[in-house]
Amino acid sequence: MKRWFYNPVLASSLKTRMRGWRTAAAVTAYLGVMLFIAYVFFKISFANEVMHYLSVSANRSVGLRVYMLLAVLQFALILLVTPAQTAGVISSEREMQTLDLLLCTKMSPFSIIIGKLLSSLAFILLLVISSIPLFSLVFLFGGIAPEDVAMLFLFYIITAFAVGSIGIFYSALFKRTVVSTVVSYVTIFFLGIVSIILGVYMMSLHYSQLPRPSDYYVPFVFYINPTIGLSDLLYRQAGVTAPNPYYGILALLFGVGWSSGSPQGWFQRLPLWVANSIVMSGIAVLLLCASAWIIKPYKRFRRRS
Repeated sequence: MKRWFYNPVLASSLKTRMRGWRTAAAVTAYLGVMLFIAYVFFKISFANEVMHYLSVSANRSVGLRVYMLLAVLQFALILLVTPAQTAGVISSEREMQTLDLLLCTKMSPFSIIIGKLLSSLAFILLLVISSIPLFSLVFLFGGIAPEDVAMLFLFYIITAFAVGSIGIFYSALFKRTVVSTVVSYVTIFFLGIVSIILGVYMMSLHYSQLPRPSDYYVPFVFYINPTIGLSDLLYRQAGVTAPNPYYGILALLFGVGWSSGSPQGWFQRLPLWVANSIVMSGIAVLLLCASAWIIKPYKRFRRRS
C-alpha cells in the first residue's frame, strides 16, 4: 500500500541532520546556556526574597519569575535560530544546481516545500522538547500548572512554523542564501519592533479622539506579532486580570490606556494569543503556497479573451 504520509525530502534531511555529532553538541550547548542563565537568575531572585520574607508565596514568586525568564529566553532563541535553519533550504539547492533535479522527481513543489520546512523545524522541535526538564523544575515552587507549560510549548511550535514559513518564502524568492537570510531577519525585526511602534501609534490616535472611544480596540498589527501573543499568554498565566494584559505594558511604557468595554465579535472575544496564533498560521500557509508556486517548473497564465 502506498504511504501517502511519506516525504522523501523530510526523510533524507532527518537522516543527514540528526545522525551527526553537531546536533547533540548544539542541544547540549542550548540547554547549558539556558540552565546557566536560569540558575544565576534563581540565585539572585531567591536571595532577594529571603532578605524580605520567606513563605510559600515567596517560593511561588521565585518560581514564576524563573518560568517567565525561561519562556522569554527560549522564545528569543527560537526567533534567532529558526530563520537560519529555513532561509537557505531552497536557495542552497539553487546554488548547488540541484533544485532542477529535485523538481524532476514525482514530488510536487508543495511536497518539496513541506518536506524542507518540516526537516528544518524538526531541529527546533528537538530543542523545545529537550528543554521540558528545565521547565519542570518550576513545578517545585508552584504557581505554574502543567497545562500552562503545554500552552506555552504549543505557542512555540506555532511561532516556529510561522517564522519558518517566512524563511522558506524568501529562500524560494531569492537565489542567494545570504540575501534570503538577511531579509528574513529584517522581516522578523519588523514584526517584533516596528509593529509595536505602529500599534502604539494607532492606539494613541484611536484613544485621543474626543469624546474618548469606549470600544475594545486592538490594532491589526498586534495580530501578526508573535511577541504580543507571548506577552498576552504569560500575563494570563501570571494571573493578570486586565481586559487585555498587553495593554497594561503599553500603559506603563507609553502612557496608553485601554477601555474596559466588551469585545465585539467572536474573534475579539478570543484570547489575544489565540487570535495571534490563528492569524500567524493563516499567513504561514499562504507563504508556503506562494513558495510552492515560485519554484513550480512552469506556470500557465490564461489570456483574457
